[in-house]
Amino acid sequence: MAAFDAGSVVEPLTWNFASLKDPAGKPYVDKSGVVREPTDRQLADYLAGIKKLIKEFRGKLPDDLMTGTATPAELTSAVDDLDPETVTQFHAGLAAVVADLCSGTPSKDDLLGLPIRIRSVFYTWLQQEVMAPEAAPGGGNAQVRNLRSAAAG
Repeated sequence: MAAFDAGSVVEPLTWNFASLKDPAGKPYVDKSGVVREPTDRQLADYLAGIKKLIKEFRGKLPDDLMTGTATPAELTSAVDDLDPETVTQFHAGLAAVVADLCSGTPSKDDLLGLPIRIRSVFYTWLQQEVMAPEAAPGGGNAQVRNLRSAAAG
């Protein structure tokens, strides 16, 4: 009989920041872990948090990002030309929204300890995994039966 095994459908959201080291060989953030699968509420809060950030920075970000559909990576690159205080505030807000989605693992401080390029890639990876996961094809051991073609008569 076919069985469903949730653990075989998607892989854990495992992250490792300790493997990235600065030129002196010290990790920027010496942590690793697994993001707990977000709840429906966390996903809704994440999307609302991104939209709230966009509204807060309206007039400071390029108009094409004001649609509310920008990814964290697009938002991150859009703030490059802003004044330093605005950039700092934006990054802190975005890190808080992402950390909440991750149930605090990684934390806002962990995220802000990463170089911006790595942080941006992590945000993109996380959003792709959480919002559009690619499930494995099946989780059971059932035998696949070929059905006869209707044309075969």
